[in-house]
Order: sequence, then structure tokens, then C-alpha cells
Amino acid sequence: MFLSNKKNKGFTVVELLVVILVILVLASISVFALNGQKAKAQDAKRLSDIRQIQTALEFYKSDAGEYPIVSTPIILGSQQYGRLCSKASGGFVSSQTVCSADSNYMSQIPTDPAAGKNYTYTGTASGYDITFTTETTTSLGVAGTYHAHSSLIDSSAGDK
Repeated sequence: MFLSNKKNKGFTVVELLVVILVILVLASISVFALNGQKAKAQDAKRLSDIRQIQTALEFYKSDAGEYPIVSTPIILGSQQYGRLCSKASGGFVSSQTVCSADSNYMSQIPTDPAAGKNYTYTGTASGYDITFTTETTTSLGVAGTYHAHSSLIDSSAGDK
């Protein structure tokens, strides 16, 4: 028979608590690091969305001779304003509206990737304003509200 000096084999409660604490600290650090990346990814999507909408609006103007006229701000990508069709079809229309193939500038207008945030549009025959908000520093500048017009994007008067 073998005799051993150590009666208990395994980990002590203190050792287990230390390991659990280290795992929790590492998990917390990774969650904070990923949150920053999520905001950067959402901002990249916003900029891509805005440029796509700008391109569609330029095609619309090229054909119609003017931008969609909207005096009260509308929420782009919402159920009510989910597509961009020809001027004859009404410009920004419901996502249920079927545009003819030759008058469909944007079959699905993108929405802001963050809940509770929107892209808003107002426009006259000669120009438009799309308002959106970034969460992090981007190629446009610091986080804040921006306005897209024709071929450029600038910060709002309050952010300057």
C-alpha cells in the first residue's frame, strides 16, 4: 500500500476564486474593447449608406431635373419612406410601393444601424439635406451630427 503525505488532492476554494476573478477581468476588458469596434463599424456603415443615398439622389436629379421636394423632415428607410422611385411615382415612397424597373433609384433605403437613430431628409428642387449622427471619430471628424448635401458632407453648425 502506498502512503501519501498529501491527504487532499484538488484545488482550494481560494485558488478557484482567483481563477474565476482573472477570467471575469479578461472578459470585461474584451467586452469594452468590442463595444468601441461596434461603434466604428456602425459609423462605417452610416458613411456608406449616406454615399449610396447621395448617388441615388444624383441619378434622380439627372432624370427629373430636381431633387425630391420635401419641406418637413422625413425619416429615410422607414416604412413610409423606404424606396426612392421616379418623380412621377412620387419620389420617396412606401416600401410596399412597387416602382417600375426604369424608375427605381433605390429599392430599399438603408436605415441607421443604431436603434433610436435615423437618417432624415429635407429637400428643395435645387438641393437637399440628409442629417445623421456618428458615434466615433471618422474620416469626417469627431463624433457628432453631420449633413450631407449634393456631393459633400459637413458638420452641423452646432458642432463647428
